Amino acid sequence: MKRKFLTNTYLKGVDKYILTQFENDVLDCFCVIKKVNSIDKPYISTHTGKNVCLLDEGYYILEYLPKNSHYGVRVFLDRDKNVLSYYIDIIDSIGIDYEKGLYYDDLYLDITIDMVNGEIVKVWDEDELQKALDENDITKEQYDMAYKMLKELLDQIAKGQNMIVNNEHKEFIERNFI
Repeated sequence: MKRKFLTNTYLKGVDKYILTQFENDVLDCFCVIKKVNSIDKPYISTHTGKNVCLLDEGYYILEYLPKNSHYGVRVFLDRDKNVLSYYIDIIDSIGIDYEKGLYYDDLYLDITIDMVNGEIVKVWDEDELQKALDENDITKEQYDMAYKMLKELLDQIAKGQNMIVNNEHKEFIERNFI
């Protein structure tokens, strides 16, 4: 399993950024807002076969970790706080390291929602999840839970019922960012 810390995840090439983290009682989750002030070069995603700039100076990353579930949502937003993409990690658990901050243990399986090219939903890294099971990096229970969570999330997304994906992220940032 991979442990990821919200204070520094997905900031490759970022020289300067502002970070705010807090708990949100309405969504019952931990939240982190990052604003990129300086980056060596824009991060261009090609997940959908089309180039989409997900990270550049003035862009935002908004991360949500629901307290009682097995997933985390990363939202990439442009300078005007328009949603570009969602990246959803299926996770085993979350915790707090008192030196490094909030973290989650990633179970490899991911969902992306490309908003720029028409709300394209894709599932990623099923091979990594299988490899982790085969190599005893995760248990069969964790493997099964990851697929159960994936099915639940895909159903929620299709029905427009996921509270985090459906949140008003621009207003959320404006209310909660320093």
